[in-house]
Amino acid sequence: MAVKFILLTVCVAFFAINGIEGATVPRTKYLAVLQPSTFFEAWQECNSKNGHLASIESRQEQLLVEEAMSKTRNPTAVYFIGGTDLGRRGRWVWIGLNQALEDGTYTNFYPGEPNNLGGDQDCLSIGNWQGYSRGKWDDTECFKKLDGYICAFRA
Repeated sequence: MAVKFILLTVCVAFFAINGIEGATVPRTKYLAVLQPSTFFEAWQECNSKNGHLASIESRQEQLLVEEAMSKTRNPTAVYFIGGTDLGRRGRWVWIGLNQALEDGTYTNFYPGEPNNLGGDQDCLSIGNWQGYSRGKWDDTECFKKLDGYICAFRA
């Protein structure tokens, strides 16, 4: 009986420790790709690699994306991420998750953004500038070629 109790205790402890550890490990990995691309080229490239353009839903994910950007050879590059309002002006969605960016959800826009400057800014970009501006989001033209894009992959 004592052996069964010890084995049960060890199993419970093992699952509890792994459960706690699993909760802190990110479920998504991010890759910053330096390849001049439009939003749609970037979207297709991420999909062809079994990923999607990055969706950033928390400060933790934001930091992981910034870390991926810092590993590239261009510290001031601007990248596409997976946000768009192409379907309905002003209603932003994460295209890879088919999920709306609703009021109260995490965002990291520059002050005054998104502003749809020129009437044709329907896709989101993220920049890797220094200081306060590091990693801020901006709306930009979908057919404009940016320095690259951020892909997200299930870990």
